[in-house]
Amino acid sequence: MNDGSNKGSTSRSGPVPVTLVTGFLGAGKTTLLNHVLDTAGERRFAVVENEFGDLGIDSDLVATPAEAVFALNEGCVCCTVRDDLVELFEQLAARVEDFDHVLVETSGLADPGPVMRVFELARIRAAFRLDGVVTVVDAHHVEKDLGDTETCAEQITYADLLVLNKTDRLSETRLSSLEARLALLNPLARRVRAVQARVPVREVVQLGGHDFRAEAPHEEARPDVHSTHRHDESIASVAVEAAGDIDVDRLDRWLGSLVRRRDIELLRMKGVLAVPGQARRFVFHGVRAVVDVVPGRPWGEETRTNRAVFIGRGLDAAMLRSGFLGCARETDPPRPRAAAGGE
Repeated sequence: MNDGSNKGSTSRSGPVPVTLVTGFLGAGKTTLLNHVLDTAGERRFAVVENEFGDLGIDSDLVATPAEAVFALNEGCVCCTVRDDLVELFEQLAARVEDFDHVLVETSGLADPGPVMRVFELARIRAAFRLDGVVTVVDAHHVEKDLGDTETCAEQITYADLLVLNKTDRLSETRLSSLEARLALLNPLARRVRAVQARVPVREVVQLGGHDFRAEAPHEEARPDVHSTHRHDESIASVAVEAAGDIDVDRLDRWLGSLVRRRDIELLRMKGVLAVPGQARRFVFHGVRAVVDVVPGRPWGEETRTNRAVFIGRGLDAAMLRSGFLGCARETDPPRPRAAAGGE
């Protein structure tokens, strides 16, 4: 156990990584934070706690060693106290040498999307980068939560990692069924089962740089016909693949027009791109109207290809496939050879 006496910094260059921990009420977010703080060794953390009520409880429950714990109460960090979060990170920017990582625990009622967009602000982006979103899922109650509120589905949709907590309360059959349902909501996220939110720390604090995994189905994800949950009918995913290289300019124009459409609601998109003249793949991430492209690992001996998954409401699978395939780089057709001796 790290007792907090060792203040040595881990090796880091560039902006301080931030992990956003979300999940519906009672899922086990604070338990996960305490586990990370207790087992992360020499890594120095700042912790930001957000609670909906005006009386902060979770910030008092956060275990040491954390270099600092900040409480944002009297509202959800995604709306009424969002400006307070921006101000807090502006203050933390002057102390970046004190931290190796920042953990932000949102209210159980918060939509992660607006919180993620805080890190798009130039004054925040200079000092911090969003490393990923971890959503803690209460395996015992999530099916009811999904049926009662869209917030739970939103939190799952935005996740890079889903921590399926309290799995000791369910049979293997129910767990497998639940995991299949979660895969429909978010085929991009990795999933890990947990009891008392105990997962390897690296799963939580090293989310950045993961390549797109072709785990999503290549057909539009449709709800289980036996399901009575309303959210499955509104959130779906579409996956598409195009061989060869991608025309980056054409893709940029298409994605720009896509996020401006009013007839669909894109929540997330992610994919791998083969860019002409580049030996390494490029990974693109989209959160609603914001799209970011970052370099990935080299292709090596792997076949160059382009893959994308789109998650949202009202998605037109045919339109998305046609648009993405239309961004594949055109090659000049072979010229016909002149007949020997002419005609």
